[in-house]
Amino acid sequence: MPNIPEGATVAMIEHRVPFFETDAMRIVHHANYIRWFELARIEWLDRYDEPYKDIYERDIHYATTHVHAEYAASARFDDVVQIHTWLEWVRGASLCMAYSIDRGDDHLVSGWTEHAAVTGDGRVRRIGKENRERMKKHALATPSIAPQR
Repeated sequence: MPNIPEGATVAMIEHRVPFFETDAMRIVHHANYIRWFELARIEWLDRYDEPYKDIYERDIHYATTHVHAEYAASARFDDVVQIHTWLEWVRGASLCMAYSIDRGDDHLVSGWTEHAAVTGDGRVRRIGKENRERMKKHALATPSIAPQR
């Protein structure tokens, strides 16, 4: 069962595990779950903020500053997994997304990532007021699993 807090605005994507994401035992390599976090985060931004390509074209990037993953079970070759993501919080120049990766009713991985808004040359930049306000409408009233630094 997905570990999704009540009130979360969720984006979900499905992913069929290709052979190249697995090891010799056909188990997904742990680093791939972090890649899947990224896929879901972009989907969430596309749905609830604005298309990430538009953000990128304004020379704004959400650089990952923290990653946390808790592995409960493994995905395997040819599994279809569901990657759920939601916004924990957004502040002036940063945001935090949380994730639940599941295979049907089987929970596989929980995690969260923090991101700083930066320009192409790495300078921290505030998230635009419109974007921040739009995202705040979808953020959890009380963050569930991710710390607020």
